[in-house]
Amino acid sequence: MIYEHYFALTQRPFSIAPNPNFLYACGQYKEALAALEYGMLHRGGFVLLTGEVGTGKTTLCKFLLQSVPQDTEVALVLHPQLDRIELLQLICKEFGLDGAGLFKESQLIDLLTEFLLHVYSKGGYSVLIIDEAQHLDESVLELVRLLTNLETHEDKLLQIILLGQPELKERLNKYQLRQLNQRFTARFHLNGLSFSQVKSYLDHRVEVAGGRVSLFSISAAWLLYRKTAGIPRLINVLADRCLMGCYAEQKKQVTPIMVLRAAKEVLPIKNKRKNNKWWGVLAALVLVVVGLNYMPSNLSGVVVSSEIKNKFVSSFISSSISNSRSARPADPCVQKTDCWFGQLPAKIVSNLVMDGEVFILGEWQTFSGQPIDGDKVAVALTNIDQRFIGALIKPAEQNSLIPWVRDVLISQNQNMNGEDFSQWQVITPKSSTNNASTVYDVALHGMVKSFQRKHGLMVDGVLGPQTLISLSLWDQQLQMAAQ
Repeated sequence: MIYEHYFALTQRPFSIAPNPNFLYACGQYKEALAALEYGMLHRGGFVLLTGEVGTGKTTLCKFLLQSVPQDTEVALVLHPQLDRIELLQLICKEFGLDGAGLFKESQLIDLLTEFLLHVYSKGGYSVLIIDEAQHLDESVLELVRLLTNLETHEDKLLQIILLGQPELKERLNKYQLRQLNQRFTARFHLNGLSFSQVKSYLDHRVEVAGGRVSLFSISAAWLLYRKTAGIPRLINVLADRCLMGCYAEQKKQVTPIMVLRAAKEVLPIKNKRKNNKWWGVLAALVLVVVGLNYMPSNLSGVVVSSEIKNKFVSSFISSSISNSRSARPADPCVQKTDCWFGQLPAKIVSNLVMDGEVFILGEWQTFSGQPIDGDKVAVALTNIDQRFIGALIKPAEQNSLIPWVRDVLISQNQNMNGEDFSQWQVITPKSSTNNASTVYDVALHGMVKSFQRKHGLMVDGVLGPQTLISLSLWDQQLQMAAQ
């Protein structure tokens, strides 16, 4: 623990380890995750996921493995620099098969086929995931193609997901691999994050680590985006060093100067250009323009007071740029024990119908509900359940809030994109006996992710303040509509 305690964090937010709990499941990552889920649960062909080094392919894969259905068998190959026999032996081992003494390709395929047929006969799925697939040579890639020939008259017995760097796509375009290239039923390529995504990514990881306020200024986030080209691994490396510098200076928020210093220490040195002397001037100008234009529409603070529990209103500040800097308090909940300050989906906020008082530009004003643009809005809520404020409930954990979450999602299941969860079986962990109702089980995990996906939240399956508060407000809105 170096700077975690100083920033009131429960863990380090920017580790480069592929921790699925920190997955930023928005935008392209949400689409990529949908492609992987499709590949896992649909009997046919290949799924290809490519991306530059550090864009999060392995993290996505590990996140996917957290929610594998009970009837699904998975073989994960992380280091595929193997020949055909070695790969088959490793696949059998990952599926739990005893291939000792089998050194012929035909023998190993027979053993694998028998296992796949057994799983299929019970209605289950068998999935092979190969990471770093750009290292497979052409003969091994041909073997992988042949594995898709293991099939019945109607279905494939083995679903295959390949993860690799961009050169994998180039190799698959070769004429001699055309048969394999034609068998992909879904393809997705991960790019670097945009500036707005980088800002959300930074805030998301800080929140998952227990933080309640943004630790990066807008200008610092923009410079960090420029230095890393939006590559998540580089963002983590640089952001971690920035927080170290911020802690060393005893500051509460990272500044552009801190980003520049950290970048010199941890990022690769690029070749200097002739016009490098103009970079400082141009960067300063862009920081000013971007920072001023971005702040009024996306980060305007709204403090709400209401006598009705968990009810609030929200609004963007449309005043001039000169006034907008003083409009957003650093943390309006400093002296309020039942107050929470953060971002919520505009979809949740816009659907609420109520009047109340809001704290705008240093004074309380009467507010009348109005539509909100954008994806998220910064809000301050009073009278919030204390358990919501500090929550960070992950799958398989126990918590007294779990029965309430389950009841709300099941009772309102007809409002979840037409998905009916009322017949879902609750799977109790083996370690649990009489306290199954307080366990965050597999079935509830699926319901929570569906709720997050529908309402524009981070689709990480973690019950944090944003999800719990959104769930509470959404439930109250439906109750009001039903009256």
